[in-house]
Amino acid sequence: MTTLPSTVSSSAPLALGLPLRGSQLIEASAGTGKTFTIALLYVRLVLGHGQPEDDSHSSTNGFMMPLVPPDILVVTFTEAASQELKDRIRARLVQAAEAFRATVKDDGLHQSDSLLAQLRDDYPRAHWPLCARRLEVAAEWMDDAAISTIHSWAQRMLKEHAFDSGKLFHQEIVKDLTSLTQEAVFDYWRTRIYPMDAPVAGVMMELFESPIALHGALRTLLQRHDVQLCFAGAPLPKKDLEAQLRGLLPAREALNEGEDKARQAYCQDAEAIHQALYTLRSKLNGNKFRGKNDDTTFASWLEELDAWGQGKRCLAACKFVPKLATSQLLVNKGTTLPAFEVHDALEEWHKLSTSLHTQAKELKPLVLADAREWVSNRVNQQLSQRAEMGFDGMIQGLADALSGKGGDALAHRLRTQFPVAMIDEFQDTDPAQYRIFDAIYQVQENAPSSALILIGDPKQAIYGFRGGDIYTYLKARAATSPRHHTLATNFRSSANVVASVNQLFRHAENAFTRKAFRFANETTQENPMPFTPAGANGRKEALVLNSKPAAALTAWWVGEDDEPVNKKRYLAQAARHCANQIASWLNDAASNASGFESTTGQAFRPLQASDIAILVRDRTEAAAIRSALSERQLASVYLSDRDSVFATPEAKDCWRWLKAIAHPESVSTLRAALATPTLGMSLAQLDELHHNELAWEATQERFAEYRARWHRQGVLPALRQLMHDYRVPEQLLAKPQGERCLTNLLHLAEWAQQASDTLDGDQALIRVLGEHIQDPKRDEQILRLESDADLIQVVTIFKSKGLEYPIVALPFIATFKEINGKWGTPLFHDERGNAFLELANSKDEAKEGFEAANDERLSEDMRLLYVALTRARHATFIGLAALKHGRSKKAQIDKSGIGYLLGGGKVLPDLGSIKSAWQVHSQACAHITSHPATSEEVSYQVQATNPELKTTRTPSHPAFTPWWIASYSALQQKGVNAPETSQAEIETEEHQPIRTAFIQGTPEVGSLHAFPKGPNPGTFLHGVLETLANEGFDNASRDPELTQRMLQRCAQRGWEAHGPALKAGITSWLHTPLAAEGEEGPVLASLTHYRAEPDFWFATVNAKTPVLDKLVKETLFPGEPRPALGFQQLNGLMKGFIDLLAEHNGQYYVIDWKSNWLGPSDAAYTQDALARAALDKRYDMQLCIYLLALHRHLSQTLPAYDYDHHIGGAMLVFLRGIQAPSRGVLRVKPPLAFIERLDDLMAGENHKEVAV
Repeated sequence: MTTLPSTVSSSAPLALGLPLRGSQLIEASAGTGKTFTIALLYVRLVLGHGQPEDDSHSSTNGFMMPLVPPDILVVTFTEAASQELKDRIRARLVQAAEAFRATVKDDGLHQSDSLLAQLRDDYPRAHWPLCARRLEVAAEWMDDAAISTIHSWAQRMLKEHAFDSGKLFHQEIVKDLTSLTQEAVFDYWRTRIYPMDAPVAGVMMELFESPIALHGALRTLLQRHDVQLCFAGAPLPKKDLEAQLRGLLPAREALNEGEDKARQAYCQDAEAIHQALYTLRSKLNGNKFRGKNDDTTFASWLEELDAWGQGKRCLAACKFVPKLATSQLLVNKGTTLPAFEVHDALEEWHKLSTSLHTQAKELKPLVLADAREWVSNRVNQQLSQRAEMGFDGMIQGLADALSGKGGDALAHRLRTQFPVAMIDEFQDTDPAQYRIFDAIYQVQENAPSSALILIGDPKQAIYGFRGGDIYTYLKARAATSPRHHTLATNFRSSANVVASVNQLFRHAENAFTRKAFRFANETTQENPMPFTPAGANGRKEALVLNSKPAAALTAWWVGEDDEPVNKKRYLAQAARHCANQIASWLNDAASNASGFESTTGQAFRPLQASDIAILVRDRTEAAAIRSALSERQLASVYLSDRDSVFATPEAKDCWRWLKAIAHPESVSTLRAALATPTLGMSLAQLDELHHNELAWEATQERFAEYRARWHRQGVLPALRQLMHDYRVPEQLLAKPQGERCLTNLLHLAEWAQQASDTLDGDQALIRVLGEHIQDPKRDEQILRLESDADLIQVVTIFKSKGLEYPIVALPFIATFKEINGKWGTPLFHDERGNAFLELANSKDEAKEGFEAANDERLSEDMRLLYVALTRARHATFIGLAALKHGRSKKAQIDKSGIGYLLGGGKVLPDLGSIKSAWQVHSQACAHITSHPATSEEVSYQVQATNPELKTTRTPSHPAFTPWWIASYSALQQKGVNAPETSQAEIETEEHQPIRTAFIQGTPEVGSLHAFPKGPNPGTFLHGVLETLANEGFDNASRDPELTQRMLQRCAQRGWEAHGPALKAGITSWLHTPLAAEGEEGPVLASLTHYRAEPDFWFATVNAKTPVLDKLVKETLFPGEPRPALGFQQLNGLMKGFIDLLAEHNGQYYVIDWKSNWLGPSDAAYTQDALARAALDKRYDMQLCIYLLALHRHLSQTLPAYDYDHHIGGAMLVFLRGIQAPSRGVLRVKPPLAFIERLDDLMAGENHKEVAV
């Protein structure tokens, strides 16, 4: 056993000294080498570093034994992060192995990687080879490493531990539950609302006029399953919804009666009221009665009054009539109002309406709560019935399983499978995720037999809108106390940048009662989220701007000292100054006045546009800064979290082009396409087409030619021809963002070509593209250009997390979005960390809830600010202004993160007070400065260059041929990235019914033709055959109890009516020869040598599917049409499962059961029909692969093996056709020359071997 002498030094760096047992929390500040630390911890776990020599679990900081990659669970939150982490860990294992392979002490290692050298020095030299071997094996094993996203890991655990979790073995993942949720809302409406009495249902429809309106109100509520609903700060009671709705009927009836009374009063004095209104017209209050002096408007008011009086309109739908109520009829001072009864009657109606509105407003949350619970249960029920699962269902399903009846056993199995787990980015966890790991590793107990290492930075918890819950993190922090560790050395930023950030947050930590991140208890000063100043490793270069050393943190003053600015003005002025500054820096870079000076003697590097990142909150801010940059000839690229090519203007233009190509005869459709901005036609050209009939006809003919090309060659050639004819590339590339627009168009054209391969006709493609534009999906991200890397980066702060840039500008850092009922979700937590969602619509209705939600919003803004201020390597620039909102005369910057950082919640009414607060920091830290935002325009002077064309790049290594595990199904559709295909997957994909529209008729009742169709019945029939084989076909034929068990299984699935057909089918399958009528073939009940469900693997070396496909087509059923196989290169292993391998009369058969439904009677199961069905699904290729596996196996295991003598062939047995003359059997036995040729193509020059 490789061990340390006794203990790991307490003074060792965290990556070497962290205890690898129990529950540990690492808080890693920005830029402190979190990934580096995880990789070194992984190396220690593989080595068993610090492993105790006995079972005391207390002598060292190591785990109890060395581990291998499948034992170490590492969880991240994105696919990209998990892949990067896997690569980094693999590289670290290789580096460590190389270090341990050294035969003498390497002083250079101590200089280049001191931690690795220190780790190696902990071991006696005699143990180095063993350590190196362990590390090398682990590096080679990384393909099987348990490094994945939380969702994919949870899904895998549910499948692997299906019995313990109570879940299905296979559940399809549904990416978007919108349609299913909307369907459930309609079901709710039909189930809950339709049965109500008409008056009660009418009350409901006044709250939500339709199921679509209800679905819109429920969308946010359904996304947060962990959140409790409340109204005006109180939890919603569970009440009888119909009774509550019925309770509004008296008020509603009173309101109707009040309206009738008012209508009668009006009709009594209608003419006099009209005359009085004409007299009062000039005296009416102008704000209340806007448009009173416009004759048309005034006449429309009187028309509305008459229509209401005649009963043609209801009062609630009128805009003018309710204003005639006594309290609403506002006139100028000194004006005497006429005394009509209608005014008092309308006043009474107004009071009744207000009362009813108040009652309804209180009832609306009860409806939402009732609907949320019902719809949520309905969606889960539908998913369960369909064997489907949403993304949230993966996490929730595993959490529920761990807290359920068999939860302890499941937790034990998972803890045994993964004795050590490391959770990266733990600050973004949610309650369900934490419940999973707490159940498995018992965080508070700190059990030494396992290890749970939580890594995160609560200061960077900014993904609350995605479900991340900082309060769950704080709960875990309390559970791991006092086992808290800190990574505090910043390796990203210069020492000056680190010092400036430390100054800002350290001051807030010391000066404000709620501390820097606003989690301190104001009474006890207990602070679960303290700010710890970071140390600085420093950088080897320094930034120079305009020939001067750049300050680490600079504030730009936007606006005047005595006048607050609104958001529109702030965005415009800050964007203008930011663009001017960047233009000035880049202009000076041409003369080496802006750039990077090396402290190690390297050459000066001029500043480039790609060195600059501008961080924004949203698209509005991005548009403001990009517009200012574009005005100065500065190119930029916007990187956000929601970049979809379908959300671009080019997508809409492409959609209009396709419509015009499909219908060139439609004048309006063609005109819409010609007027698209991307086509670039001028107004004069469009006008010419409008008046020149010959030119218009020529244009129609041109688009008709595009349609013909579409039908002849595909949509991609048609679109490319259109772009060529209208010189789209030339026009776009002359514009500032033209390269991006052109790339989007080409991307869309390629997508259209791929999509059209699976769609039927022009209209289907146009419809699908329109649907994608309406609801852009994330799976079609905008293609990044190589030239994007050379541009100024405009990035959302959310997306910038984890990234770094030489220079960061935050021109709009003072903005904030207050939760006010119109924007934002009023979500808040109580003192125990329970989440509540306030359903009131305004602060007036729920002041405390909205204040609590805004308090949490400001705390998250502080964390967002910390992320933004820690992205820069050398310099950060921020735009500060006395920002106000609405009609306020004072600045409200105190409601923003930067405002709190400067004032601690104190109101900063003007720019002067903001400057004073900033001066505290600039005086305390020499690296913090400020200057006014200038209005002087600076244009970027584009440098004229004539770059030489680069020579064609030569690959540094041969093209990599991917090694992968193929299968029959992968050959059909999936390719290199296909996962290893399970037996269940192969079965399921066979069960899709063949389209037989030409076959009409009703299946005979009681026959197998009437047995249910589809994947689930197909899997059931396969299971029946497998059970018969496992019990022994001969025994099964003589055991009526076994048949009865099969019938019980059938009844349990709701197919009891088909029991007689199944019983007859079992008898036929067991006793009918598997051969066409009159031919000899094996009988299952008579078989003595067979094996059910054997799997096989054999090697493939660079076999190309088109060559294989050609060989099979020429040999089996030559000349018969069938779908072509997609191009794949098979290099690795071929894998498969054979339903039955049997020996009969000295010959061996591979037999595959097929449950396909070919028609309603035995007449549908002719030999031609069987062959057609097999070719449609490419079962011919499947049979050849299975025969090759059998041939390779027998050639190595059967003495004197002879293909012609020993191979009986491959059979497809269509189970439903067992009574047909064909017996449902399609048998093939290609000649030996074919098998040998196929063998050569698959195996290349390698040794041919197969394991069955």
